Amino acid sequence: MTRTVSLEEFAKVRSKRKENIKKYIVVALFLAPFIFAFLVFFVLPLFYGIYISLSNFKFSSPGISELNDGRWYKLILDIPLGDPRLDGFQKRMVYSFWTSFGHSIVFSIIMVPIAVLLPLALAILVNVKPPAYKLFRSLIYLPSIVPLSAAGTIFILMFNNPANNGLLYTFFGSDILWLEQEWFTFEIFGTKQTVMYSWVPIFFMCLWGGWGSNFLILSAGLQNIPRNLYEAASIDGCSSWRRILKITIPGIKPQLVLCLFTTIIGYLGLYGQNFVLTNGHPYNPEISKAFPGNAQVSTAIYFIQDILTNDNLRENYYGLAAAASIIFAAIVGAISGLQQYITRDKKSGYKKSEAYYKWQKARSK
Repeated sequence: MTRTVSLEEFAKVRSKRKENIKKYIVVALFLAPFIFAFLVFFVLPLFYGIYISLSNFKFSSPGISELNDGRWYKLILDIPLGDPRLDGFQKRMVYSFWTSFGHSIVFSIIMVPIAVLLPLALAILVNVKPPAYKLFRSLIYLPSIVPLSAAGTIFILMFNNPANNGLLYTFFGSDILWLEQEWFTFEIFGTKQTVMYSWVPIFFMCLWGGWGSNFLILSAGLQNIPRNLYEAASIDGCSSWRRILKITIPGIKPQLVLCLFTTIIGYLGLYGQNFVLTNGHPYNPEISKAFPGNAQVSTAIYFIQDILTNDNLRENYYGLAAAASIIFAAIVGAISGLQQYITRDKKSGYKKSEAYYKWQKARSK
């Protein structure tokens, strides 16, 4: 049976449809530049990079290449723990990649907790609003706006060698070659570990230049915690430490998860600080200077960049660099996904209580 539509109802539906079309057109126009840039500068390079990693790509003739049955992936994944004295140029190069990637992992394990907990402590202290807290807030965030090259110049002047009148040597008499091939040894779990002194200025530069963003995010989160929760906790006799654990930390959990997520990705992709401070030195004595990622402070991104900037290597090993990039991105994505899964909101208890309430309501009827 055909339904009769009044003229007034038809006019309303037609007017609403026109309004929705106009709304969607406006939204599409605003989104169009981003969508275009996203497709051209992210999606297209991603799939082209995957194609390069699966082919015998030549830098001098990019349009002529054939698939090679995942040769680069097999090579990289076959010897992740190989010996540096392996036979063959390619195998030694892959060993260099995994060594560089190990540097990224170890540095992130050390750096990420400090880069999140220290800004959290500073945010909690500033949130108490001590005298001149606005000045402290500005000074804490100030290093984040300093360009990487300028920050590198500052730290080079601080950690420069005695021959170049480094500030640490001038004021404290420190004669350590911070930016050269010098080591310090420490013992952990009964095993001696040897680390380059060069990692120390890299660590402090990352910490100094990176705590501002996390501090800003966590400070904003602290402003959203209701004051009456702290007042009720004080009336109940909770100590300051328990208030932080039971109110502050749960109240800023979304901000903490965001800081943890961005910090992990940022330090796994470490490159700029190493390059600015050491310029690819000192070299690993176990690996020839001809190999990419051969610096003692090399990281995964450093290895890939070394291939792309070396005229001799990028001609024949561009596919290896692409495969290393894809593997690196997959591992970083897996680590980030695991972190998101562990820190997710667990709502199962709420769902169970809601189901129990519905069951009780149905039973009472």
